[in-house]
Amino acid sequence: MTKKTPPIDLNQFNESNLNNLISQLNRIYSTSNLLVLDPILSPLINSLTTFSIIKENGHCQNVTWLNDELSELPSSVLSKYSSLIILIPESDDNLHKLEKSIRHIQQENPGLKFNIIVKDLTKSFVYQLNKLFNGIFDFEKILALPEPLKRLSITSKIKLFNWSTEPLYTDGILITETNSFSALDDYYSRPIKSINQLNKAVLDVLFMGIKDNEEEHKHLFKLRNIFGKGNHSELLIKTLLQAQMPSFLNEHMSPSEIEFYEDKLHSNTDLVVIERNLDMMPVLFSQLTYHGIIDDLFGIEFESIVNLKDDTVSKSLSKDELYNQDLKHLNFSAIGSRLNKMAKLIQQKFKDSGNSGDTNLDDMKTLVSNLGSLTLQQDLVKKHTVIGESVLARINNEYEKFLTLQNDIFEMDYKLQMSKLKSFINANYQIEFIWPTILLIGYINDGISSKDLEKISTDLQDNYGLTAAIALEKLVDLKLIRVINDSSNDFFTSLGWGTSQKKHQAAATHNLHEDDSEVAITGGKDVLKSNYTLINKFWNLHPYEDEVVETTPAKQDSTNLVQQYPNPSFTLPGNTVPLTFRIIESLYFRDFLKYKPVNNIKSRPNWDNLGLNTMLAGKTVDMNLDNVNDDKSKYLIIVIIGGITRSELTCLKYLEERLKARGTPKEIIVISNGIIKNQNIWQYITQ
Repeated sequence: MTKKTPPIDLNQFNESNLNNLISQLNRIYSTSNLLVLDPILSPLINSLTTFSIIKENGHCQNVTWLNDELSELPSSVLSKYSSLIILIPESDDNLHKLEKSIRHIQQENPGLKFNIIVKDLTKSFVYQLNKLFNGIFDFEKILALPEPLKRLSITSKIKLFNWSTEPLYTDGILITETNSFSALDDYYSRPIKSINQLNKAVLDVLFMGIKDNEEEHKHLFKLRNIFGKGNHSELLIKTLLQAQMPSFLNEHMSPSEIEFYEDKLHSNTDLVVIERNLDMMPVLFSQLTYHGIIDDLFGIEFESIVNLKDDTVSKSLSKDELYNQDLKHLNFSAIGSRLNKMAKLIQQKFKDSGNSGDTNLDDMKTLVSNLGSLTLQQDLVKKHTVIGESVLARINNEYEKFLTLQNDIFEMDYKLQMSKLKSFINANYQIEFIWPTILLIGYINDGISSKDLEKISTDLQDNYGLTAAIALEKLVDLKLIRVINDSSNDFFTSLGWGTSQKKHQAAATHNLHEDDSEVAITGGKDVLKSNYTLINKFWNLHPYEDEVVETTPAKQDSTNLVQQYPNPSFTLPGNTVPLTFRIIESLYFRDFLKYKPVNNIKSRPNWDNLGLNTMLAGKTVDMNLDNVNDDKSKYLIIVIIGGITRSELTCLKYLEERLKARGTPKEIIVISNGIIKNQNIWQYITQ
């Protein structure tokens, strides 16, 4: 008899992460401890448990931050504790803080012990800490340490603990990184770290039903099709198939179990791997969805609103059914009327819920009735009314003008775009509005002339200081701005950044060998081979107005995105659909290809005849692992290297609903290094 497949519960990763943390705390036997925490981990820990649980298991009397003030604590305060429990992620900044704080404290209180719990401790970090504090390990001993790393005593007073984590489940997505840049810095400076994290996360998901302490394995996933675009995508897939999966199978399964898995188990999962440099536009734009605009203006960390000042409502969104079932993915313009209708429904207490015959209105009534008691329903509507009003209060004149520019920029010529940019700079608009304007102009026009860039650099320095001009150079270094050489005497050309537009296009036709010299070095790569106009038209990135069907009031009341919106262009300004999404969508649907329709003549998903390699640099992967020629995979795992935006998350939700409506439903599981937004880029280039 075939056993029913258990439901996929991705929250089990968070439970495992909490158990692993508590396990490390329980290995510390001293009492009267002081917990020292890196603030970057605070939202994560709050999402996993309460600090009272952490303090109880770590026998911690008090909590403080790992900052400069720690190194200034007087001896009278430190003498109250037998040890410090320091909980941190790996970073160069934390190395400096540890060195400064521990050296100071050791002088003030020589007997104090330090228990350092490091999230996903690596041998390189052990080596650095060991070197800083003249530890007992030499290079060969550290290299020989078995993985995952166990508790280590690098000196008589300093012990290291490894908080080993699985992917973190938040906002309906699995993420691998918690730093302030949402791992965008890793993608540009050390992409191999991003790839390794994602490989581990994919492996954790594929084999989440395989437990060493259980007699029977639960095979939840088996790969059927694998698709990838981008050199780092190809590297991730190759590493997964040739190293990670064989190693896991050999370690956790017997030969007979491996034979069953490889030869007899039915495949049920598609894997799609996409690289961030294929499309940076979603990162540049302001977000227009409800969760996107909240994140832009207030910040969302582990499903909790960070900087919302109103204390009358809960900041938590994780168990908010109204938010998660309905409001989250809507365009913000629909939120006000939505809440008003819900308030009326609650007030009427479903008096008219009888035989209206309006199934979509019944959707809303069902949603409201599922929110719990009348008091809870009223509280949720009030909460989101407050949040919506707070959003409107934050949208000032500058923000409105910037949003208008984002909507209109695709209809402007180059001269008008540059004029708008200059007016923004001269009016001293906040720098966060200047960067995306520069980058959008560059993308739309296939680059910016070196002369114009030199003028922009001068204007930035005059209005925002030297750091802004240096940040502009960094954007060019990261290949986020293509420099068009129109003079051999200007500043940017003298730095070797100029590139002839004609030469670039000529090189695009040469596709015999993909340049992969930057693989594992940086994700900063100019991948557009065709001009933006052609890519825009072919992939229908700005759907024509005649394609937009007027939605009826009944459809507007539906809780289904596909019924509310005729296409996924509602998440970004300028009626924009992310190219990353179009590339994924084209595996399953091609009806959006209006400029040059290309039918899918195969039964299985594929990118055939779409000219992917002609338009975009980077290797392409299309693998049919199980030789199955249908589109009946139950699961679709989507991996985005370098971070995913909230607009793309909503588009993938839209795709999931389209697949269900067509009768080929797939549960989409998204894995990325982090949820990113434009602030992450600006923080990175100006750090």
